[in-house]
Amino acid sequence: MVSTPSTTDKQVGRGLLVAAILIFAIAIGGLTITGQHSVRFSSDESAEPYPLWMPLTSALIVLLLTRVVPARLAALDPFADIDRQRLTREVWVLVGAALAFPALVITATVAGIPRDAVYIPIKILMFLVIPLLAFRAFRRGVPQAPKVHWIGRLDRTRTLAPIVPVVAWILLARLGPLAPPALAPGSLPDSVTIAVASVLTLLTAGVLEEVFYRGFLQTRLESLVGRWPAIATSATLFAAMHIASHVHMSTLAVDLASIVAVQGTFGVMQGYLWSRYRNIWAPIAIHIAVNLIYLDLLMVGT
Repeated sequence: MVSTPSTTDKQVGRGLLVAAILIFAIAIGGLTITGQHSVRFSSDESAEPYPLWMPLTSALIVLLLTRVVPARLAALDPFADIDRQRLTREVWVLVGAALAFPALVITATVAGIPRDAVYIPIKILMFLVIPLLAFRAFRRGVPQAPKVHWIGRLDRTRTLAPIVPVVAWILLARLGPLAPPALAPGSLPDSVTIAVASVLTLLTAGVLEEVFYRGFLQTRLESLVGRWPAIATSATLFAAMHIASHVHMSTLAVDLASIVAVQGTFGVMQGYLWSRYRNIWAPIAIHIAVNLIYLDLLMVGT
């Protein structure tokens, strides 16, 4: 079942969508006009830049595949039966947490605390602990609050159809012609550090970020203002998260435009995957592949 946004919600949704489109247009257009045609997907300084058209093309291909596989698929709104006032309150908490994350990481870094020491703890606090506490608080006192199952049993179509765009993205954008340059083996740490870092990144980026931005935030926004305003808004906030790791004062304008063009577009792709299939494992699989250093080793080895 899908809820129908009110007239006011539709107006808010249109405003959010227009604002996001302008942000993306300014970022991508600005990079193109100023000749900044190369971008970095990773925050690793040793990562080599690659052409902007490559991540944009891979995202577009996945969007198209997601739309046509299968041709018809009913939209699902896991929050259709939830009180809209409660959803609105939860969205405000989630938006606040999304904005607070880069602000807190930057503040800690400016104060002299190493970014690596605070990045994961702040992420867990903002993206998991605070949302769960807020959800519990807003449910308190609500008679027979309906249970939300946005991670549950999937039908055959929603289980199998996402395999097509997910595999296509990994083959094209991670292992194939649209992939960024693999990290040089000499720039990688020892095997134990790689293993530990891979597990932490898998859990806090591949899983937690998708649960927060797509499962928690986007799904509620979709129920309130509609699919595309929700996808665009959550993708913009997802891009903003990378301010803490990808933006430098010496190249502020270019870096801000780059995270919108690259991470923001990636967020749109992930958001549509989630919205159409309601299979959270599809965006999680892609996100894990993004950060899996072992794929770089495989690419170098071949």
